[in-house]
Amino acid sequence: MPGSKPIRTTYISLGKVLRSSFILGLVIWGSVVSGQEGNYKYENFGNQSVLLNGNVTGSVDDLGLVYYNPARLGLIENPSFTIGGKAYEWSKYYFDDILETEKSLSSNQFGGLPATFAGTFDLKFLPGHKFAYSIISRYRSDIRLRYDSGLISDVDSPNVPDAENSFTELEFRDRLRDDWFGVTWAYPISETFSVGVSLFGSIYEHNGRGDILINVRRETGDVIGYTNRLDYTQKTYGAQIKIGAAWTAADLEMGVNVSVPFIALKQRASFNYQESLTGFSSDRDFVIALNSGDLENKRKTPIGIAYGIGIPWKKHKIHLDLNWYAPMAAYDRIQLSEEALEGLEDNPFKEELKSVVNFGVGGEFYVSPSLNVIGSFSSDFSASLESMNLFDVINQSDEDINLLNDLWHFTVGLDFTRPWGNIVLGTSYASTGSNIGGAPDIPADGNQPQPRNIATQINYERWRFIVGLEIPLIMDKLKKLPIPLN
Repeated sequence: MPGSKPIRTTYISLGKVLRSSFILGLVIWGSVVSGQEGNYKYENFGNQSVLLNGNVTGSVDDLGLVYYNPARLGLIENPSFTIGGKAYEWSKYYFDDILETEKSLSSNQFGGLPATFAGTFDLKFLPGHKFAYSIISRYRSDIRLRYDSGLISDVDSPNVPDAENSFTELEFRDRLRDDWFGVTWAYPISETFSVGVSLFGSIYEHNGRGDILINVRRETGDVIGYTNRLDYTQKTYGAQIKIGAAWTAADLEMGVNVSVPFIALKQRASFNYQESLTGFSSDRDFVIALNSGDLENKRKTPIGIAYGIGIPWKKHKIHLDLNWYAPMAAYDRIQLSEEALEGLEDNPFKEELKSVVNFGVGGEFYVSPSLNVIGSFSSDFSASLESMNLFDVINQSDEDINLLNDLWHFTVGLDFTRPWGNIVLGTSYASTGSNIGGAPDIPADGNQPQPRNIATQINYERWRFIVGLEIPLIMDKLKKLPIPLN
C-alpha cells in the first residue's frame, strides 16, 4: 500500500487548480454535515413548543411534553391529538474567497421536514394514570453536493509539468435519520405535583459517501486518472428515556426533565474505501480496495438536565428555560480494521463532546380570545469537539474543526384558537458563522504536508416555516358524529 496515509487522499498533487477544487469541495461538504447532533436544540417538537423554541420544560401545554417533560401530561386537563410542527426549511451556506482561490460559492436548499405526531389514551385498569403515544423525527437530513470543474486548459502542476488540461468532479452525500417511537406515562400525585416518563425506541442511521474523479491530459496525449471513493454506514437500534417532574406553586409552573444516555440494543457499521492512480508511471500507479462489514461500533449520548418555569403576567405568559448536557470523553464511533488504520495516527471516526449550557426565553402574548402572538429565542451552543463526518475522515489537517458552530434561534408565530381546536403558524430563523484557522495543503510524492494558515469564514442561515394543528378531545368530537364512533 503506497504512501503513508492509505485512507486519506495522499496522491492528489496535480497542481494549484486541482488542489483548490478538491479542498473547496471538502470544506463545503464538511460544513454542511457536521452540525445537528452536537447542537441539542437544532430541532424542536410540538406546536406551541416549536414557536417557543423548546423553552417549555416547566410549562409545556401541548403534546411536545412527551419530549420536553412527560410529567406535564398529569397536570393538563385536556391534552390534544396533535399533528405538529409541519415545517418547510430554506437553508443557505455561503463562502467568499475560499482558501485564497478567489472562488465564491453558495449552497441553497429548500424542502419539507417531517411532522411530530402524538395523541393520548387511557387504560381503564389504571385510573388516574395518563398515557400518550408519539412519533418524533429527532434528526433528519439528506444533503448532497456536486462540484464539476469543467475542462481546465491552464494547469499549473509542479508534479505534472507537461499537463495540458484537466477535469475534476466531486460528489458528496451525507444522510442522517433518527426516528423515535414513544410511549409516555404520567401520574398526578396531587393537584399540584406530577411525575412522568417517556420511553422512546430509536432507529438511527448515518451514511456518508464521497466520490472524487480527477483526469489530467499530458502533452504527449497520455491521461492520468485518479479516483477515490469512500463510504460508511452506522445503524443503531436502542432506547431513549426522558424522566420528568412538574409542579405548580403560587401560579408559577415549574418542571425538571432528565435525558438518560442512549441505551444501545443492536448496532452495525460498515466501511468501504477504493482508491486508484493510473497513467502516471509504472512505479506510481496503484489500486487500493478495502471493504469491511459488521465492524464494531458504538453510539453514545450524554446525560442532560433541563429546568423551566412559566410565569403568568396578566393574560400573557413568559417561559424561561435552562438546560445542561454533560461532557463525553472521546470514543471511536466505528472501529476500523488494522489494515484500514495502517498509516493513520488515529481513528478518524471519533466523537468527543464538551459540556454545554443553553438558555432561552419565550412569550405568549394575548391579543384576543381567539389569538395569541408567540415569540422566543434560544441559544444552541455546539458541544462537538470531534464529530463523525466524511470531512473529518478525509481531512489531512491535525486541527479540530467544528464547522457548524454555535447557533441562535429566533421564532415568531400566531396561535389561533377555534371551537374545534388550535392552528399555529410561524417562522424561525437560525444563523451561525465558523472560521477555519488552518487548511491542509496537498502532499507531493505521498509526503504529509503541514497545514497552511489560511483563515476562511463560512456562514450559515436557516429559515423554517411552520404549520401545526391540535384537536382537543378528538374522541368526544367523533362520538358526536351522526354515526358515533365507540
